Amino acid sequence: MTLTALPAASAAPSPGPASQLTAGTAKAPVPDEIRCRINVHNPHYSHHGDFKGRNQVNVVADVKCGKPVAHLTIRVNLYKDGTLYKSSQRSNAGRAKISHNAARRCVKKKRYQGTAWADVVMPPGYLPPTQRIANKSEVVLIRQCKRS
Repeated sequence: MTLTALPAASAAPSPGPASQLTAGTAKAPVPDEIRCRINVHNPHYSHHGDFKGRNQVNVVADVKCGKPVAHLTIRVNLYKDGTLYKSSQRSNAGRAKISHNAARRCVKKKRYQGTAWADVVMPPGYLPPTQRIANKSEVVLIRQCKRS
């Protein structure tokens, strides 16, 4: 999912917020606009956890914006067989990107999916000033909790 914010001076007198927010298919860029995109990677057996002696399944999500924004908050959720299994949140300020993960003990022969949302606070003078974007991964069957 993608969102776009425009400087207030560039936004035409609007019939509503929908005229200033572009979701989905991108249009020609406007100077000084800020576009942000959220991506949720597919859950996977964590090789990092394996190295530390922990059998974990991990999902990672990230938000990337074309320019630094005032504030980014991302929440990453890991589902096991359709039930929330782990949730974790992180924030930063004055950056153009953020990445975070959710990891928990791997249970073999289960289906895992990651979801994430992010709240993006634009710099002063941009419209809309705040927006939430969300996305999800594919559902992945993890057959065994060890290195392949």
